[in-house]
Amino acid sequence: MQLLNEKYYQELITKFGGNRNELHIPCTNFIKINTNFLERALTQKGLNLIIQIPASYREKQLLYTNLLIGLTELQFLEAEEQPEYEKGMMLKGMNYLKRKDFELIDINEGTFCLREILKGKRKEHYSAAFVKISYEKLKRDYVVIKKGTRKKRLENFGKLFKQLYGIDFIPNYFKSKSIVICKKSIWSSLSQIDLLGSNFNDIVPSTYFAKTGAENSTVNIDPALYFVPDYYTAFNSILRKNIKIDNLVFIDSKPDRIPRMIMDQKDFGYNLFGVITQTIEGEGIQVWRWLKEEIEKINSL
Repeated sequence: MQLLNEKYYQELITKFGGNRNELHIPCTNFIKINTNFLERALTQKGLNLIIQIPASYREKQLLYTNLLIGLTELQFLEAEEQPEYEKGMMLKGMNYLKRKDFELIDINEGTFCLREILKGKRKEHYSAAFVKISYEKLKRDYVVIKKGTRKKRLENFGKLFKQLYGIDFIPNYFKSKSIVICKKSIWSSLSQIDLLGSNFNDIVPSTYFAKTGAENSTVNIDPALYFVPDYYTAFNSILRKNIKIDNLVFIDSKPDRIPRMIMDQKDFGYNLFGVITQTIEGEGIQVWRWLKEEIEKINSL
């Protein structure tokens, strides 16, 4: 006796199973559907969607990987194409054979003056170089950095951006960010995900905030994603500082703070999406519960 309606699940795959997968990350029909759910929840205002999966589901890490890459693609769309520059900023010169960082020391009638930052022995034996350039050249050939970072990381970031959108561009800033609430082990595991010959944490600009407020940045430029271990840290380290947050995503975390997230949503305006293994009920959210048998059926089609 067949208990599951195969036609229904085939229709689910047809409607929600599309996936461009430009980055060639392993995937399944079930994961494609949930990645599509993520995109819909984060682009449709007022749809606070929680996905409940069985605790016994064996491909959690692969699911989380695809969801985070889907979130990254959405957040990259917030890249600032016309960045503003201020004196004192540090920039990485991308057209030099050797590593060269600069400080923006003056802005005068559309001309930007940069001074090379000398380090180590070069500081004692060389004079700093000065560069005067236009806004367009500054935007094209220099990337604003928070602190020292490898040029290769920025080049790989540019390669990822071009792979996704076909644009030869390394963003300086993101007009808004996303917050991901997850265990630190999930954030650390991203360093094992291969993206275009690099790894997630070496190619996607993000910052991890510990409960103490200590920061751990990856590419050392303006982050697209913030990772935190709990909502308390998200609120105190990010939200209360008036940083524009588009999306709040929680992965495999306790659902007890969801009512507070819903309440604060009115003040901060973020979209909400989550994946949990516990059962939850509550106002202001929609829950899609997956059974083990449903997952097996979907992946068999």
